[in-house]
Amino acid sequence: MKRLIWIGSFTYLLIGFTHIILGSILTEILNYYDRSYTEGGILIASQSVGFLAGVISASYLSRLIGRRRTLIFSFISITLAQIMFMSLVPWEFWFFIAIFAGFGFGIIEPLVGALIIDAINDKPAIAFSRLEVFFGLGSLIMPIISGWLASTDLWRYSFLVLGVYAVVICVFWMKTSFGSLEAYMGKVSQAKTKDQVRFSTKHRIILAMFMIFFIVYVGLEISVMNFLPAILVNQVEAATFLATLSVTIFWGAMVAGRLAAGHLAEWMQYARYLIICCTGTVVFIAILGMATSLWLSYVLIVLIGLMMAGVFGIAIVYATTLLPGSTDKITSILIASGGAGGIFFPLITGSLMDHATTTMVAFVLAGLSILMIVIILFARNYQKQLV
Repeated sequence: MKRLIWIGSFTYLLIGFTHIILGSILTEILNYYDRSYTEGGILIASQSVGFLAGVISASYLSRLIGRRRTLIFSFISITLAQIMFMSLVPWEFWFFIAIFAGFGFGIIEPLVGALIIDAINDKPAIAFSRLEVFFGLGSLIMPIISGWLASTDLWRYSFLVLGVYAVVICVFWMKTSFGSLEAYMGKVSQAKTKDQVRFSTKHRIILAMFMIFFIVYVGLEISVMNFLPAILVNQVEAATFLATLSVTIFWGAMVAGRLAAGHLAEWMQYARYLIICCTGTVVFIAILGMATSLWLSYVLIVLIGLMMAGVFGIAIVYATTLLPGSTDKITSILIASGGAGGIFFPLITGSLMDHATTTMVAFVLAGLSILMIVIILFARNYQKQLV
């Protein structure tokens, strides 16, 4: 059991690396190819398209060839994508490669998460929280590596670091035996995955609203972590390394916040916790758009990270408490919704970066984030009607 949790955690570290790598060196990539931020937004969105396709395909592939083989296939796709990125192929190929890379970690994230939930009967929420912490650590460490390599004009070797790590994790999944849990690594039974749940009209409305919630949240998170360095470069004229460091600061706050998020949410109740965190996110992002000092920007980034830290995990838990039935189905739907947000928000943000001020970019993101508050208020009112 511990072996599975640890390998799953280091796999989520890989996902954190993969999520953040393009954004952490986006400025260098665009400068090398002489491209605009709009095209950079399309590149990030392409990876999100692949991620969404991977999330949708994960359960089908696991039924067809088994979980272990599906994971190995995903690691290979990530590794090949990083090799092609490092080779600095013509710009037109980057979009296809980004889709390929996104497809790989799009399969891994829900597959490993569902595996942990299925296999770990003793406090699976704590085990899943550890995965989220390692995801955050990956997103925290990669900008440090990329920022240092960018400062030495070796930024493309960030992809090599990621590719080698993907190979190492792939070998662990290939060679490790999980003892009594080994049965979970084979093909997933159709009987287990076939959904028998029938939602009422109210359930469908709540599910639709949470889908919108995750579209906004994940789209916001991806936009923040991918365009934050560019925002600081344009707004406070930060040097490349200092601007890239902002992503590490953001994810450092996210990791710290996730360590306490579960306890706080249980103490405060899910809805209240989410309302406070979403409100804080809106306010601090708006203020960031008016900041004129690098150090003030860093402080606001820490606050934004702390506010956003537990929103994803707690919102999934809250949604499953309001929608009794298939946790696997609900989780997959919400993760897929988040993937859709990851496609559209970078397009909006990239276009705004080219045609508007960074203050306007921050205000638009904050304004869209208000939807999250409205949805949780609606969900809390619905929950009170159930009592």
